[in-house]
Amino acid sequence: MKRRDCLKGMGAIALFPLAHTPFPQWKVYRKLHLFIAVNREDTVAYDLGQAIAHTLADEIPESRAMVTRARNSLRLASLISTQQLDVALLPRAELTAWQADQSPYDQLQATDLKELFEVEDYVLISRDDFRSEHAAWIKETLKAHL
Repeated sequence: MKRRDCLKGMGAIALFPLAHTPFPQWKVYRKLHLFIAVNREDTVAYDLGQAIAHTLADEIPESRAMVTRARNSLRLASLISTQQLDVALLPRAELTAWQADQSPYDQLQATDLKELFEVEDYVLISRDDFRSEHAAWIKETLKAHL
C-alpha cells in the first residue's frame, strides 16, 4: 500500500510540468509569426496594421504576419524593449516621445530602434537587433505594395 501511495505521488510530480502555463509554446509561436504590435486605443494604427499584416502575409507567406494589440502605449513600449515582440506600428509623435528623455518610456532608453516603413503619420519600427534580412524584406514588400 505504501508503494502505491509513493507511485501516485511521483505520478503527480511528473504531471506537474504539463499543467504549468504554456510559455514555451508561446515563445515558439512568436518565432513562427511576425506580430505587428499596435496600441489598442489607436483604431487608425490597428487598421493600418491590419493592412500591413495582410500585405506581408500575402507577399511573404512564411512571415505569417498578424496584428496584436497592447493595452496602452506604455505596455507597447515594454513589449518592444523586453524583446517579447519585434515590430510595432505607432504614430510619429509617439516614436519621438519614446526616443526623447520622457519618464514613462525610460525603459526604452537602452533600446535602439530603427524605422522600417512610414505610412501616413505612422511609423513601423523594430529593435536594432531585428534580423536585417527580415527588415529588408518588409521594407521592399511594403514599398512595392502600399
